[in-house]
Amino acid sequence: MNLTRTGWLQMFTQLAAPNMFLSRMFTVKPGGQYNGGKVAIDIERSGEDVAITVKKSTGPNMNDVSIFTTKEFEPPAYGEAVPFDVNTLVNRMAGTDPFTAAYQEYAVSLNSYMLKAWMKIYNKIVRAIELQASQILQTGTLSLIDSTGAVSYELDFSPKATHFPTAGTAWASVGATPLADLEALAKIIRADGQINPDRLIFGDAALNAFLDDDAVQKKLDVKNYDLGMIAPGLMDSGATFYGFVWIGAYRFEMWTYPETFKHPQTGASTQFINSGNVVMMSSRTRLDKASASVPLPFAPDPRVADLIPGRMQSADFDVTPNVYLTPNGKQLTGELESCTLLIPVQIDGFGCLDTGL
Repeated sequence: MNLTRTGWLQMFTQLAAPNMFLSRMFTVKPGGQYNGGKVAIDIERSGEDVAITVKKSTGPNMNDVSIFTTKEFEPPAYGEAVPFDVNTLVNRMAGTDPFTAAYQEYAVSLNSYMLKAWMKIYNKIVRAIELQASQILQTGTLSLIDSTGAVSYELDFSPKATHFPTAGTAWASVGATPLADLEALAKIIRADGQINPDRLIFGDAALNAFLDDDAVQKKLDVKNYDLGMIAPGLMDSGATFYGFVWIGAYRFEMWTYPETFKHPQTGASTQFINSGNVVMMSSRTRLDKASASVPLPFAPDPRVADLIPGRMQSADFDVTPNVYLTPNGKQLTGELESCTLLIPVQIDGFGCLDTGL
C-alpha cells in the first residue's frame, strides 16, 4: 500500500483582542470593587462664587458647606458560558495533527479547549464594558440591548442637553464652522464642569471634514506651528493620536478611534465612536468604574477545579469564572460573570458634538 504523507502547517487563529481606549479613561477609585448589589457615591458641588463686600459691623455672609447629594447605581449583569460534551474529546481538536491527537490525553485536550473558551467569552465582556464607555461619552446615558434589540439595561445619568449639541451647519457643507462649533462646546464644559477640556475624539467622517476645513488648515499650517500640529501615531489602545490644536483658549489633543464591535442584534460591524461625532472632554474629568463581585461562596467541584483560572481582574474589573458538571460527569459548562458599571461622576466634564455627517 502506497501511503501519501501529509504535512501540517501551524494553525492560524483569528482572535481579535479588544482594545480599551475609551473604558481605560474610567478608573477604579477606593470602594470601586465591592461585595453587594448597588453602589452609592456622595457628591458635593460648589460654583465659582466670589465673596461680596459687607458693611462694617453687620457681620459676614453665611455659607452652607454641608450640602451634598447621594447617587445610587446598580451595575448591569453580564454572563457568558460555553457548554462542552466530553464525548467530543474523541474528535481531533483544531491545531492538533491526527497522529498526535491519537495519543494525546483527554485531559490535555480539554484544558486546551477551555483556555480558548475563557479567552473568547472574556473578550466579549471586555467589549461590553467598552460599549458602555462609548454610549456614556456620546450620550450621557446607557441603553444596552439583547440579541433581539430589546433594551435589557437602561440608565440616564441626567446630562445637560447643551453638552450634546448638533452643529448648526453640517461639517463639510458650505458655511460650516468646525472651530466655532467646538469652541462653543468647550465654553459650556468649562462653565458647567469647571474644568478645561483638552481632548477631542473624532469619528472618521468628522475628522476628515475637520481636516479639510479651510480655517482648520490655516491653523494647522506649518507656519503656525504654535497653533497646532499634525503628527499621527498609532497607540496600543487601538486609537490614533493626530497631534494637537488650539481652539479659542483651549489646547486639545486630537484622537480618532476606528475600533468596531459586532452589533448584538444586527451582527453589523459598528464603530464605537459614531462616524460624525466628536467627543470633547478633559484628561482630568472624573470617570469611575465600579465592579460588584459575583457571589460564589462554594468551593468548585474538585473534578474540574483545575479548569478554573481564578478571578480575572487584569482589566481592573471583576470577572468571576465557574465550571460545573452534570451529575453523570459527561457535560460541563464554563461560565464567566461580571457586574461592572462605568459611572460619569463628573457628568458636566465632557460632551459630544454631532457634526451632522
